[in-house]
Amino acid sequence: MLVVVLLCAVGVAGGYGLGQAVDGARSLLAGPESLPADKVAAPEPLDVGGPATTCRADAVELRLSSSAPTVTAGSAMSFMVRVTNVGRVPCLFDGAAASRAVTITDDTGKEKVWSSAECSDGSRPLLLGPEGVDAGEVHWTSVQGCSKKAPVVGAGTYRATASLEDVPGATSEPMTFTVAAKAKARTTPPPSEGTDGTASGDAAKVAATDDATQEGPAKDAGSGDGQGDDAKAGTANRDKSDGAIEDAEDAEDAADEKAATD
Repeated sequence: MLVVVLLCAVGVAGGYGLGQAVDGARSLLAGPESLPADKVAAPEPLDVGGPATTCRADAVELRLSSSAPTVTAGSAMSFMVRVTNVGRVPCLFDGAAASRAVTITDDTGKEKVWSSAECSDGSRPLLLGPEGVDAGEVHWTSVQGCSKKAPVVGAGTYRATASLEDVPGATSEPMTFTVAAKAKARTTPPPSEGTDGTASGDAAKVAATDDATQEGPAKDAGSGDGQGDDAKAGTANRDKSDGAIEDAEDAEDAADEKAATD
């Protein structure tokens, strides 16, 4: 109280008047300004041990990547879908291929070509903690539809997007990739022929050798004269086969000379 009287006296002596001196003394003697109740109380702690609920779209992050930027039409291609919990509490989502869906569209994103959600079934509930990551693969054989007999997509640029069917609004950024056309099979050219219409080179030699084998000396268990006749016939056949082989070799040499001249 004595302090208040002294402060008032100082104020009056300084020319402020009694009212202003009293207000100044009150402001000095007043305690700290009271704070709102919501700022005084500590924030309510998160109940991480309670029952988990389905993940919200703003609590998960989806990332999509492919095994290669280009795939040949009709060949298999793999996509990796990564789901990250960016929220503060654990949450549940279905990690099966039917829910962790990859959708293929044309390059404009308007015409759907294929979706793993339509080609898979079953469920796989997963509990994902804060900053937890779960990754899964989805395979596509570059066909239009789920049947093995579905038509193969044509060459061009396509777009892929990942989504969670049980978490509406949870989608990845779209990625583009290329489907290349199949390479055409090479045909084997027919064998070349000589000038007289017969096969040249080794083919003629093989044919002559086969004739010589078939016309070899016959083995007979008959009399000595018969064996002599067979021996003479065998000698004649060998001479004939040797001559055929020489003729074939001459034909081959002539064909080679002609080819070199041409």
